[in-house]
Amino acid sequence: MTSSSPSHLQVSFNSATRKKSSPVDVVFGNDDFLSEILSHLPAKTVLKLKLISKKWLSIISHPSFAIRHSYLNPHTISGFLLNVSYHFKKPSSYRFVSIDGKSVVHVSPDFLLFDPDKPGSTYVSQSCNGLLLCSRRTRYSAERTKPTQYYVFNPTTRQFVVLTPPSGDGIRSNRLQLVFDPSKSPHYKVLCIHYFKSLLEIHVYSSETRIWKLSLKQENFDSLCVNLNNGVSWNGAIHWISPTGKGFCFLLDEQRLQSMPSPPLPESWEANSFRYFGESGGKLHFIGLLTREQKPDTIAMDANVSPELSDDKLTGSSSSNIGSRYVVVYAMERGCSKWFVKYHLDVNAIAMAYPEISDGSPCFVIGSIFVSSFIDENNDEGPLLVINMPGEIISYSFKHRTFKNLFSFHPYKHYSCHALRFTETLSLV
Repeated sequence: MTSSSPSHLQVSFNSATRKKSSPVDVVFGNDDFLSEILSHLPAKTVLKLKLISKKWLSIISHPSFAIRHSYLNPHTISGFLLNVSYHFKKPSSYRFVSIDGKSVVHVSPDFLLFDPDKPGSTYVSQSCNGLLLCSRRTRYSAERTKPTQYYVFNPTTRQFVVLTPPSGDGIRSNRLQLVFDPSKSPHYKVLCIHYFKSLLEIHVYSSETRIWKLSLKQENFDSLCVNLNNGVSWNGAIHWISPTGKGFCFLLDEQRLQSMPSPPLPESWEANSFRYFGESGGKLHFIGLLTREQKPDTIAMDANVSPELSDDKLTGSSSSNIGSRYVVVYAMERGCSKWFVKYHLDVNAIAMAYPEISDGSPCFVIGSIFVSSFIDENNDEGPLLVINMPGEIISYSFKHRTFKNLFSFHPYKHYSCHALRFTETLSLV
């Protein structure tokens, strides 16, 4: 009788004669391993890797990969998108500035020409975790009666969606607000706020359903002098606040309004001291200018992160007569119901680092300091204050107590510059 070897011995014998696969081949031959590695790379790098092979193209192009990549890289700020306007001369242009200020890239003029079928100039009104909310204005006077076209645009993937806001009850003005947090959901929402006289309507668009829904209609509404164009998404709600610190929020899930606590501003606070309202690092921020007399006594010692200012430096500074004023950063953390002072920066430090902005007038220094952004993320730069001054966009690192020039534009009297956070993302629109 002829004996036969057991099947498992035959497999073992045959496998021993095969060439062993290297660890690299094993990893890149496994779709799950490859997908996991790619999901941790920067978005633009991933897009370039599509060209490696059809297999890589298939993995990267799958919607589930885009969702996974966005979830793992939800708030990775890579830099700032600067909108440089030239008054009465030529259209606005854009620059990309890295967060450390080491790289300034002139963005191509066709950057916002993602919908060639619609003529007109496109304006970026909001940046939210990699997605841009844009509006397109008609180019010809005969078409100015047409409604403004709105878009949600992903500049990394060049994908876009056209939005047609709902019409309110005889209310023509639209205020749109983009809400997107890929760490919570792969879908974004857009709020359309109608406010006329005392009637408030809030419609919500969902990228999941692709429809608008009337979420709130309230009469006899008091706006508290809040600018409804500048809402801030935080903690499951959209927050609005006035320069005097009064505000309210709209709870997205519960679809109702709710009051919000005011920062502990001094009684002598003036509305023109307000500088910024935004969110970063899971915290809400309110920033303003305070005098020495107004500065709260409750500021923690570690909140004073201004550069060291010796008396001889102050005496020799042409701006030393501006007095002691501070850029004060108030913060509110998730789950909290009150504000606290997180940081403050002596305005004298700014005037000494950039004496050219004083223009011989102490009032000019104070009136020329505007905050474009505040970033409180875990990165090498640490908490970062982005300041817009005449002819300069600068940053101040509270971690390193140093200033950096991000961008210069001169002569500043003919230019204006607005900074938006920029994040690379593969998120679907």
